[in-house]
Amino acid sequence: MTRFKNLSIFLLLTMALGVFMGTASAGFLKLLELMTDTREHHLIFIAFLPAAGMLTAAVYHKLGKNSQRGNNLIIDSVHKQAEVPFRMAVLTFLFTALSHLTGASVGREGTAVQIGGTFANRLSRLFKLDKKSHMILVMSGISAGFGSVFGTPLAGAFFGMEMCFVGKLSYEAILPCFLASFTANYMTQALGVSHSVYEIKTIPSLSPYVLVIVIAASCAFGFVGKLFAKSVHKLKQLYAKKIKRPILRAAAGSLIVLAAMFIFQGIKYDGLSTWMIGAGFEGNVTLLDPVLKFIMTVLSLGAGFQGGEATPLFDIGASLGGLIGRASHVEPSLLAALGYIAVFGCAANAPITTVMLGIELFGTNAMPYYVIAALISYYASGHSGIYAAQIIAVSKYASLQDQVGQSLENIGNKNSDSRVLK
Repeated sequence: MTRFKNLSIFLLLTMALGVFMGTASAGFLKLLELMTDTREHHLIFIAFLPAAGMLTAAVYHKLGKNSQRGNNLIIDSVHKQAEVPFRMAVLTFLFTALSHLTGASVGREGTAVQIGGTFANRLSRLFKLDKKSHMILVMSGISAGFGSVFGTPLAGAFFGMEMCFVGKLSYEAILPCFLASFTANYMTQALGVSHSVYEIKTIPSLSPYVLVIVIAASCAFGFVGKLFAKSVHKLKQLYAKKIKRPILRAAAGSLIVLAAMFIFQGIKYDGLSTWMIGAGFEGNVTLLDPVLKFIMTVLSLGAGFQGGEATPLFDIGASLGGLIGRASHVEPSLLAALGYIAVFGCAANAPITTVMLGIELFGTNAMPYYVIAALISYYASGHSGIYAAQIIAVSKYASLQDQVGQSLENIGNKNSDSRVLK
């Protein structure tokens, strides 16, 4: 009876978490829509990009209390029960909106995950949960954030179980993650939020030629996901090494973003740039589209702008996939869909989430293709990822078993040190 009572109380907590996160996501998405419309109708706001970057750095430096670690702090709260200040949710909400108002090429999943994770941590402290229950509740907050911000509750549930590890699905969190994600998504929809819909026009039979193209494309998606993660981490390290003061670092990074925007005519790649997804599905893209979106996003995240990586990676993947589809004469919308889910999925080290995204967004008819893209891109991306605090639970390669139990951040630092010694 006591166990049933405790489980009931815990599930009520996850539902409360879902209700809160669904409401927060609805408000957040409507605010981003307002910021985007304002910027697109008044391009003068782009001129304030450096000021926004400096303000972000100043506030996070003075008041952030470790909030600048973003999603990695949420992961740390799972692994090490690191303290997550409640101000983190407020700061990321406000400064993500500012990033989009001034044209930084950032996403939105990072903000949703941070808000969900922050609120979960606050509930855990309030109810004095034990270590295991704390871990599961934070995973549920991650699920609620991801599921509600993209309208993909199934993928959100699995994302909460996958995000903190490489090679592990935390089955002990399965019921709370599902409950939190679906509750949050229901609340977001009830508050009038809708999401864009993209369709795979035709699904070709799995012929040898199509299989070769899908495998080759999946390898490319894995490479791009790996390159993206490493580029963001390296750029942040470079800025930190060369410019010690956070505000000056943000000023330099922001000015570089602004300069790149005009040099590459990159205004159309600012913000969410979701037009790229539709263009990818039509096969109406050039190689410059994913390349320039890649550059603008790496520069924006490297400069410290708040938001996330998922939507820009959706853009890059869909446009790259559409390009490959058009060049290979394989249905562009199929390759765009695979790029949409796989570039983000491998960069996040979340292959099951990748498959679930495909099912929720594009239906079940192309499921074999989702599985191929998810697994191959996951393997091709190696031990890299956009979340440096992820712990490797199961190595992707037999030759790297010595890295099991380490974080991606530690591995990256060791590799950097070894290159310096050589």
